[in-house]
Amino acid sequence: MTEQKENTQYASNTLTYNYDDKLKEGTGTVTKVFFHRESVLTFLFENPHIKVIRHIAIVVYLVTCFNSLMKRYLGNEGITADFQYIINNTRAFHIVIISWVFIYSLTCSTYFCFLAWARLRRLESNTKKMCDVSGIILLICFYISSFTFIRQVLTIFNIPMGTSLIIIAEQIRLLMKVHAFVRSNAPKVLQCNKIPNEMLVLPTFRYFVFFTWIPTLVYRDEYPRSTRIDWKRVTGYVLEILAAFYFYSFFLEGFSMPLFQDFGKRSFSRSELFLIFLQTILPAGAFLVVSFYLVQHLIPNLSAELSLFGDRMFYKDWWTATDVATYFRKWNLIVHDWLYAYVYKDCYETLFPGNKNMANLVTFFLSSIVHEWVVWNMLGYFMPIMSVMHFFLAANLTLIKFPQRALLNLLYWLFHGMGSAFLITLYSLEFYARSNGVPSTAGSYDFIIPRILTCDYCLLK
Repeated sequence: MTEQKENTQYASNTLTYNYDDKLKEGTGTVTKVFFHRESVLTFLFENPHIKVIRHIAIVVYLVTCFNSLMKRYLGNEGITADFQYIINNTRAFHIVIISWVFIYSLTCSTYFCFLAWARLRRLESNTKKMCDVSGIILLICFYISSFTFIRQVLTIFNIPMGTSLIIIAEQIRLLMKVHAFVRSNAPKVLQCNKIPNEMLVLPTFRYFVFFTWIPTLVYRDEYPRSTRIDWKRVTGYVLEILAAFYFYSFFLEGFSMPLFQDFGKRSFSRSELFLIFLQTILPAGAFLVVSFYLVQHLIPNLSAELSLFGDRMFYKDWWTATDVATYFRKWNLIVHDWLYAYVYKDCYETLFPGNKNMANLVTFFLSSIVHEWVVWNMLGYFMPIMSVMHFFLAANLTLIKFPQRALLNLLYWLFHGMGSAFLITLYSLEFYARSNGVPSTAGSYDFIIPRILTCDYCLLK
């Protein structure tokens, strides 16, 4: 594959960077192109001014952590208090490891099932239709069984919230990998069967395993590769990942729990709840930034470094956005590229030819369902605030375009922080309402009816 050179130059004290990674097709869609390049933050950290800002953030983080540890220690609570959330989430970690090994083994088995389908389809022409139907049914059964298995494991073993998120995220990631592999290689099999005596060349099992580990969900027969592993970078990524985990423990133990843990034990006035919401805005913004840095930068870059994956563009400069559409295009390229390649394009080119609105609607609907699946199984209760906001609110806001203005970017960050605070507040209140055993009047519908709407401390009363 031809490698393109990045534009990494200073211009009027402003860093410029080449974001162009798409090739236009005749159908009105584009195709993802991979080539050697660093992540945006890795590139920006080379700027001495940005590097100083990063150093300031590290110092603030270290001072805050030290202050919290000393407060716990001098208060005779022990320095392990801030690590309590991490300790609690290691309770069933062995179950998570065993479950992951099982679902990864199933994922690898799909390669051999696909290979068997491809070979059986070439035997006799009258067996092609039967093979195709059987293959589709088997693939759908694999998807369903994967969701069912994870749901049963989380329910039976009562997996803690943090480790639940790990196994759920891995299950979804591997399902998306399988779909990308099948969707990209099935047309090769179908095309080869139309041409007599044409040799069918499919990826090896080793390459399939390699694809399951690299930080991209879009399948290609070839990717840009690095020449060696930079172990200094690997060490830095690991240390920063551990620091991010400590931030989550510190955030929950030191901030979130004291604000919400009494809900259900006493009555909260509307003014008190409003003040709690206001106090949550700033930490929620920090929670959002740290989550982005961990999930979109640290973990993919660590995976890319260890697997010698050359394309490190996992996100774009979403922080400069002034509208929701720009944010969704730049926030998470790993998932965005998969949704575009295997959902949006198939809808636009096949299911609803030329209808961008329907393709966009289906894409957002699928994304909202998966988001809700993650939150539901992680928290252990069903309260579809995430999916409602994602599907109905965000999908409509993507239709509105705003110019690139500093004031609009400021307002974007304000509303983004308020939206994050809104989600954290409602989910935390529901969590503690259930944890504190607040009685509900919903009866058999208690699982799907939020308890904050049916208990004695109902927010609407």
